[in-house]
Amino acid sequence: MESININISKDHLKLSVDKLPDVLLLPGDPARVYEIGRFLDNVKEVGNNRDYLTIVGEYRGLPIAACSSGMGGPSTEIAVVELHKHGVNTIIRIGTSGGLSEKISPGDLIVLSGCIKYSGTANLFVPENFPSIADYRVLQALICACDREGTTFHVGLGLSVDSFYATKPGLIGKDFPSTINGQMDLWKSAGALQLDMEAATLFVLSSLLGISAGAICTAGSNITKGLRPEYPPSNDPAIRCACEAALLFKRWERLSEQAGKNFLIPPIEDRGRI
Repeated sequence: MESININISKDHLKLSVDKLPDVLLLPGDPARVYEIGRFLDNVKEVGNNRDYLTIVGEYRGLPIAACSSGMGGPSTEIAVVELHKHGVNTIIRIGTSGGLSEKISPGDLIVLSGCIKYSGTANLFVPENFPSIADYRVLQALICACDREGTTFHVGLGLSVDSFYATKPGLIGKDFPSTINGQMDLWKSAGALQLDMEAATLFVLSSLLGISAGAICTAGSNITKGLRPEYPPSNDPAIRCACEAALLFKRWERLSEQAGKNFLIPPIEDRGRI
């Protein structure tokens, strides 16, 4: 049988360019792509199909792109795979989440080192015990950026699930069945800081594809405390920190290459030893 080569990369993103900058910011909500655009120069929209809105621009001279992933693992999978086909090698998720830890307040930033994985999408590629972790270099860049920006931030594990209502079955009806809702206290006591729907899929696929990925989320609420502000917290601090982290990551990468090293993490570079 004759093989048929189908280029699936444009079937969903519908980009007007063949190649994107290698650094990309990945929010879930298309509206947040426009918010990101306010931080960039020379912004151009290069794709808008279904939930996937894509722009390119520059942040302090660094070429950078942003694309919305939609909600949940399956739509995130499509975005990550197809963005990689267009040259993206570094992804920073800019998300929103529900705080689980008592120490999380609405508006706080959460930098994820990894995720407890309840992702049917990821598990179709690898076994359930495959780790879901951030790239340590992007993680370090996000921590440094948050610290330098003076934001309130936390670093640690998230709980990432492929459902919105299964963790809140009472919103559907009294005694509505859920296999995960009864485990929320377990994961909270085990150190889970937040709840989201996309990070685990991003981390697993990035590991498989060789993408350097990280995630920073704005806590829109605290589920444990029942705190939900009338007006959602601003995404601006997370966007600013993600942009600064991208700049730091690429700078460290460049300096490491000049030194003939694979990757030197700070504060070595900051002390001027390269």
